[in-house]
Amino acid sequence: MAFVNTLPYVSNPIEEFSNFRFVSWEKEIYPKFKGNIKKEERDFFLNLITSHKLKSVIDFGVGGGTELNGIVQGLKERNYLLESVEVNEGDDEFIKQASKLFKQNKQEVIIHKANWLDLPKAEPPYTHLFDFGFLTGNSLTYIGGGTREYTKKAQQIVVDKFASLLKKGGYLFIDSRNYDYIKSLTNLPKEKILENFSFDYTVYYHGFQKDIIAFPAYISDTVVVIHYYDKKNKKWSKLDLYPIYQKDMIEILSKDFVIEKIYHDFKEEKKEKSLFIQYLARKK
Repeated sequence: MAFVNTLPYVSNPIEEFSNFRFVSWEKEIYPKFKGNIKKEERDFFLNLITSHKLKSVIDFGVGGGTELNGIVQGLKERNYLLESVEVNEGDDEFIKQASKLFKQNKQEVIIHKANWLDLPKAEPPYTHLFDFGFLTGNSLTYIGGGTREYTKKAQQIVVDKFASLLKKGGYLFIDSRNYDYIKSLTNLPKEKILENFSFDYTVYYHGFQKDIIAFPAYISDTVVVIHYYDKKNKKWSKLDLYPIYQKDMIEILSKDFVIEKIYHDFKEEKKEKSLFIQYLARKK
């Protein structure tokens, strides 16, 4: 029986996709995988921002900009005026995609190029603090490596950097994949992984298991390798991610923040199986 949790899958596709061409995830997989923000997702953020009367917004990892574009447009439709909208991004391809999108929609969004570990230093420099910051799409778990303790410390440093750009009483909204659930899939056969890593409602990634097949091809305490297969165009890519578990994320956030709510796929119910877990935290 072939098990999914084998070392060859750290760098190679599984057998049935062995003839696929390896491509850039940011350029050739992400735009199709991400899709546009859905109304229910957009409304979640709009209600969050307006109900807390938040006026200055920073997206700590803007990606291609589709999510923030939808939020800004939605607030405009509600005649809700923001004082500032700014983003942080380190990837040149994502900066290019986001800049094009904001320009097309005539949205005044300042893009700061910076590595999270260098914050608050950025180009151009930040000039003020924000009352709402968010980081979605599992981005924090790009940071880490080695042992679980190292990953936890590295991710703690990044969250501390985010806190330095938020006002006292300001909010941070952050998510990660449900690594507790992913860990429960360890050593299942590939067929069972595909069966169990599918969801009726998919947050953020609207090409998931449609245009793009995604599943965790290697799972350990310290590394999760997720493969992305574009079956139509016979392309594939992968991300090496450093998992953070719910217990650890709560501890990380609790240093600078008070956690007000925890969501599973945007819903206020505790679930063992969810694609994402989201945290709303207020700065102490």
